[in-house]
Amino acid sequence: MIKSMTGFSRVEKVSGPYQFRVEMKSLNSKGLNIINQLPGYLSMKELELNNLVQEYVSRGKVQTRVQVKFLEPPKVLEIDKNVVRAYYSMLDEIVGELSLPEPVKLSDLLNFREVFRIELSDEEIENIWNHLVLILREALEKLVEERKKEGQKIGADLKRILEDLSSRVEEIEKISDQLPALYREKIKEEVEKILPQDVSVKEDILENHVAFMATKADIREEITRLRSHIKRALELIESDEPVGMNLDFLGQEMLRELNTILSKSISGEITSLALEGKVLVSQFREQIQNVE
Repeated sequence: MIKSMTGFSRVEKVSGPYQFRVEMKSLNSKGLNIINQLPGYLSMKELELNNLVQEYVSRGKVQTRVQVKFLEPPKVLEIDKNVVRAYYSMLDEIVGELSLPEPVKLSDLLNFREVFRIELSDEEIENIWNHLVLILREALEKLVEERKKEGQKIGADLKRILEDLSSRVEEIEKISDQLPALYREKIKEEVEKILPQDVSVKEDILENHVAFMATKADIREEITRLRSHIKRALELIESDEPVGMNLDFLGQEMLRELNTILSKSISGEITSLALEGKVLVSQFREQIQNVE
């Protein structure tokens, strides 16, 4: 079954000496757009994270947020003393200018994130990543499951739309089969209005005109192609592969066939049914924008 491009997952887990929190959110997008929010010391792993996401997702805007909490003191944690001095000088100046009663305290300075600098060894970073990868995979699996659930709902809507469209096509075909007889009657009535009552119309000439009109307004090919597009779309909806772009293309082709039917139609009923079909195809294409 098709998958939606929208979904959300969250995994919080302790692994080794770390506590991880991974959140993933995916939204609609024409292609695959990956946005990551990682701790600075894991920035070198962003390419690997992108490759990991591509194993599970082929289309959509995927946002990943990773938080890591050290359950044991990290091997290298430094305080940037120059940054501390700069903040202290700035705050002390403000205290003096405003004649504040309280002096600058250490707790004030520790509120600034820039004061702390974590410089982890390559070995530590690799250890963190090895633990994180398993959690990322779990989050991606949950994200895919959410996209599948949403895809089932979209698939049901798409099938309903295609069934309604198919019924319109059946009605159009039934009416088109009756058109030659209607053309004959209409042409005969128009000719009789113009010619004197004592002048009769030759049957062979009348039949030639009827045949010409029927050929000009023949929509059998368009009906056949519409049925083929509907059948193919129903097959793709059942697919587990990314088919959103293929379905969108089929929607365009269905719209093209309906426009051709409208341009050929001299029947009010067929025109009405074709317009209803265009509305259904528009609904179909709107839903397709959510499909991977």
